[in-house]
Amino acid sequence: MSRRGWAIGVDFGGTNIKAGLVSRGGEVIVSRVLSSNAYGSPSRFVEGVRDIAASLARETSLRISQLDGVGVGVPGLIDAQRGTVRMLVNVPGWRDVPLQRRLERAMGVRCIVDNDANAVTLGECRFGAGRGSRQLIGVTLGTGVGGGLVLSGTVYRGAFGSAGELGHTVIVDGGERCRCGSRGCLEAYVGTAAILRLTRAALRRSRGALRPLAAQAHGRLTPALVSEAARRGDAAAKRVWQEVGRRLGIGLSSAVNLLNPDRIVIGGGIANAWAFFAPALRRALARQALPAAVQRVRVVRARLGNHAGVVGAAVLVWSERR
Repeated sequence: MSRRGWAIGVDFGGTNIKAGLVSRGGEVIVSRVLSSNAYGSPSRFVEGVRDIAASLARETSLRISQLDGVGVGVPGLIDAQRGTVRMLVNVPGWRDVPLQRRLERAMGVRCIVDNDANAVTLGECRFGAGRGSRQLIGVTLGTGVGGGLVLSGTVYRGAFGSAGELGHTVIVDGGERCRCGSRGCLEAYVGTAAILRLTRAALRRSRGALRPLAAQAHGRLTPALVSEAARRGDAAAKRVWQEVGRRLGIGLSSAVNLLNPDRIVIGGGIANAWAFFAPALRRALARQALPAAVQRVRVVRARLGNHAGVVGAAVLVWSERR
């Protein structure tokens, strides 16, 4: 393989650390998955990335020194200019960690560190459902709600690196408590915990597949179970997803009015229920947002799937200049 045109992307998730060797065309050549629990501390994370990068390079007859670099997407507040992890809300021991410097010292190659949602959004903009867009909002739906912005073709991070936190825009004054400590955040209404609250209420009304599926799972509800019940025609499960879509549309309407994007790309595990919540999302967005802002925006499902974070992190290497 040639010296130029290859980067390693690393996606630090709550459960797994995914990494892959990515071509300049956005193709994941080889990939690996590690347990986040085993590599959750800063020092172990650096060791894990170093080892996995060496393994990926060896498998493709490359040396790490031949790579364009290593990009890392991290789920927290990041000073991307310095490559410092300022804070990870849900992982202890990560505060003011100079991750970029530590990685570069360990591997001897250029490294870029950014928020994971920024990386995913950038990857979708270059190689996924956002291709061709210049003004894009990216949303990741899962346990939390992440957001990223690509404005005029460039990741927009704001004055202090926290731009794009769509999950923590308030949609209900004094509403449900969010994990961030505030109340009424979008995340508290469309994240996994919120979906399961809606599902527990829906179980009392269900006359279809939701009840037996929940019984088979011994009461361990998941968004995937609710999607399966909706697929089987359960009206109560369908209403859960309609409400999720409605809430998400309300939350995104303010972002549309503020930023006037040409595209909104929605990914993450909960996007697997796209067919069930997207119509309600679009209706709420059309009702809440200014007509001039919403009439030409396209709301689409992300395309890069499980590789979105890995591809996006690799794209950081080629997009960021130092």
